[in-house]
Amino acid sequence: MNYFKIIFFYFFNIIFIYPQDTTSILTNLDIQIEATAAINKMYDFKFDEADKEFNWLVQEYKDHPLPIFLKGLSIWWRIDVYSGLSDIKENKEIERLDNIFLELMDKSISLSKKVYDSGNMIDGAFFQAAAYGFKGRLLSERKKWRAAAFAGLNALKYLKEIREDDIMIPEISFGNGLFNYYSIWISERYPLLKPIIRLFPKGDKKLGIEQLNNAAHNSFYTRTEAQLFLVRIFSGENNINRATFLSKYLFETFPDNSIFHRYYTQLLYRGSNFYLCKKESFKIIENFRKQKFGYYDNDMRLAHFYLGEIFLSEKKNDDAIFHLKSSLKYAQSFRNNKMGYTIYSKFLLGKIYYNNGDKISSKKYFKSVIRTSKRKSELNSRSRDYLKRL
Repeated sequence: MNYFKIIFFYFFNIIFIYPQDTTSILTNLDIQIEATAAINKMYDFKFDEADKEFNWLVQEYKDHPLPIFLKGLSIWWRIDVYSGLSDIKENKEIERLDNIFLELMDKSISLSKKVYDSGNMIDGAFFQAAAYGFKGRLLSERKKWRAAAFAGLNALKYLKEIREDDIMIPEISFGNGLFNYYSIWISERYPLLKPIIRLFPKGDKKLGIEQLNNAAHNSFYTRTEAQLFLVRIFSGENNINRATFLSKYLFETFPDNSIFHRYYTQLLYRGSNFYLCKKESFKIIENFRKQKFGYYDNDMRLAHFYLGEIFLSEKKNDDAIFHLKSSLKYAQSFRNNKMGYTIYSKFLLGKIYYNNGDKISSKKYFKSVIRTSKRKSELNSRSRDYLKRL
């Protein structure tokens, strides 16, 4: 696991804890509404329309970091979309977006310093911490460790100037919620990071979820972000019903967002709602074939896998074989051949061919499962059992 990613994820998410300040642009309701309209378009992947509104905000508040930071967020989402691209495909667009994103964060930092020096310490510290935090996340993703460490140290510097406030407005609830939940989550999941976590106040998972719920229902800037984090949290805790409910809302609200579509479809599969999962999986395949923005090889890998298992449950073995093999075809585009659904696709194919009496094909897939899975894993053990029978 890349510890730099975890550290910067942690540092970034707690930057939203800031005090109420009547002179802060963050508490201006009119600007919040203007920004939220653009952000909603961004979430629905209508980036050109969102950028027009962000550009208007830049002209209207040219001396403040908020509009530039929002433009950077828009670029961040575009970069995040490309996570579905295969490893072997070179994409110059990602490199171009990286450069634009870093330039916008640097400009936001520069404007934040001016705002900070002019006496508005709340906005100045908030946006400097936010921009440095985002830079750290991207640079660590690109394995530029020295630059990432520098950005992280600067984010920490300004985090120290942002204190909690007793007045709980929704945006503060979002930051507090992320801090309370993930400070415990990271300690439990990555024990080696405990010395760093001890530098911060003790968290509370239950309280964190309550605070995120408050932000998800009541905030301006952070409503959708809070809802997405709750989807991830509930999914990770196997609370599939709540995760599915929220992911359904996000996808229905932003139907052109492929990331929300992916979450919703996966949760339908995990909740054994095969009827709707089949429908959404075919929709993902159709969007990919139409070259709709945001749908790439990884989406096809997952959609074909879901369909393969669904058709197998319907005893339609020929359809199951087609989709499971299609999933493996798209999986070949990725360097990591130990992805869970990929290994499971091989296991299911081994079972199908075993039941069909095709020993050669069955052995091929079971041996592949053994090569790519951990020896103590259930699929590895079951594959070895099948081979013994063969």
